[in-house]
Amino acid sequence: MRCRIVLAWMLCLVAAPAWAASFRPGALLVATDDSEPLRLGLNGRITARTPLVQAILDSHGLGRYVVIGASPRSPDRRRFLTLESDRSDFDPLAAARELSATRAFRAVVPDLLLRLYATVPNDPYVQPLYQWYVESPAGVGLPGGWDLGRGDTNTVIAIMDNGIDIGHPDLASQIWINRAEVPGNGVDDDGNGLVDDVKGWDFGNGDADPSAEAMIDPSGIDEGFHGTFVAGIAAAATDNGAGIAGAGWQCRIMALKVGNAAGELPLSAVSAAFEYAAGEGADVLNMSFGTRDPTAQDYFQALVDMATAANVLCVAAAGNDSLDTPSYPAACANVLAVAATGEDNRRAAYSNWGSWVDVAAPGSAMWSSICRNYELDFVSQIIYLLYFGWDGENPYMYGDGTSFASPLVAGVCGLTRARMPGLTPQQIIAHVVATGDLVTYDHPIGPRVNAYRALSEPAVDVEPLAPPRTAFGSAWPNPFGRATTIDFALAAAAPVRLRVYDNAGRLVRTLIEATLPAGRHAAIWDGTSSDGRTLGSGIYFAALESGGRRAVRKIVITR
Repeated sequence: MRCRIVLAWMLCLVAAPAWAASFRPGALLVATDDSEPLRLGLNGRITARTPLVQAILDSHGLGRYVVIGASPRSPDRRRFLTLESDRSDFDPLAAARELSATRAFRAVVPDLLLRLYATVPNDPYVQPLYQWYVESPAGVGLPGGWDLGRGDTNTVIAIMDNGIDIGHPDLASQIWINRAEVPGNGVDDDGNGLVDDVKGWDFGNGDADPSAEAMIDPSGIDEGFHGTFVAGIAAAATDNGAGIAGAGWQCRIMALKVGNAAGELPLSAVSAAFEYAAGEGADVLNMSFGTRDPTAQDYFQALVDMATAANVLCVAAAGNDSLDTPSYPAACANVLAVAATGEDNRRAAYSNWGSWVDVAAPGSAMWSSICRNYELDFVSQIIYLLYFGWDGENPYMYGDGTSFASPLVAGVCGLTRARMPGLTPQQIIAHVVATGDLVTYDHPIGPRVNAYRALSEPAVDVEPLAPPRTAFGSAWPNPFGRATTIDFALAAAAPVRLRVYDNAGRLVRTLIEATLPAGRHAAIWDGTSSDGRTLGSGIYFAALESGGRRAVRKIVITR
């Protein structure tokens, strides 16, 4: 048994003592419904159809647009747009709030930079078997599941991540091929707006090569391996006498790279990759990244709705903050949100949790493929050798995180979709949840996925999962100086009370006390008390009460 040293780093694209949103400057993303609120000029200029929207565009210098994922074959190709500002002091948060308030758009959000949900191994010893979860009682029942179904080469699992080593010895034979495209002829043969997208696409850099590239996080670790690691767990070549076994066995991997050369994961790249997965017929879409920024909820929901309508089953990592705060896209409706467990059959200490999490799966001490299509820097080689279990030669090592629980579930979903092709994405989600093993965890993370039961039990009268009756989002911005918006959602009409308390537990202000209809709601708090006094800097708590439940969020005022 090989020793491993505990490492306290977390691989993420936003390095800060406390979580904070980050976004690409000068840009705003909008999702439109069928009624188009904007006039799109052929010269890339944009105007609004109403004076109110035009005034907001003018005030923020938003005069140009770019269609995201513009495919000539898509009748809905203008649903997602990037609006660009020519102002050096452009504030995307303010612009998003003002345009959202017009209700002319489905969603408006800054071009957020998302986080990879991977953490470094934190157990002191390597397990005797590298892929312990395959046969372990704390695993997902893969051997029994494989006895019933081994997927299908026509079943495609899209890996939306920071790139995949498409030539990896355990992945090369599994990579999805766009048969409608002629390799290397410089022509868009299939008319989807992309040239030579034979093995997927790099939406981060805008080219036909979705291969992994170096992505150095602020702590100095190269996390460019992430997408390759995820792909291996989902569907590495299995029963080939070498390397590892992928859960999806015969399923194919669609490489959707959304990381760019600057080491970012822009939401605009994710948007284009969503459209590609929907247009090219992916069956399952894995997303091992996300954000806790609540302004992303509606925009991600619009993307998920588009994918679901195209028969794509969305699976996403719940995140590694050990919190119950919803993370997006995982917390969106019709997304299978995945928490992580360990060999001890307990919730992994880092895994997020809550009523918005659907299922659990192993995510700790996962052994999978790493990229070798570019040369690693010296520091990363040393870190991989000392802390990740890499032997310095073979392209495999350890990793922990909900990032790696998610593709395991995506692989099981691939097996299930191949065996039950008539079920909708919503029905597959409900079926995988219904056939999971009921395990008592310290926090709610749903049942543990069971591949054998998912493939052996009939999906009779399965309905899409009902959302929780109350979903408490969060406050944005937080910390704040002038005002913050506190959002929540109701599955059905219900009495609601939203109050703010100070750090000593004293009631400061009642923001809402009324019966509200189903849907999303928000309250704006300007940092004043019920008698109009402006409160000083400090820690406060927003408490939401509805349906006999009470949820609390911490809010910080900085003056």
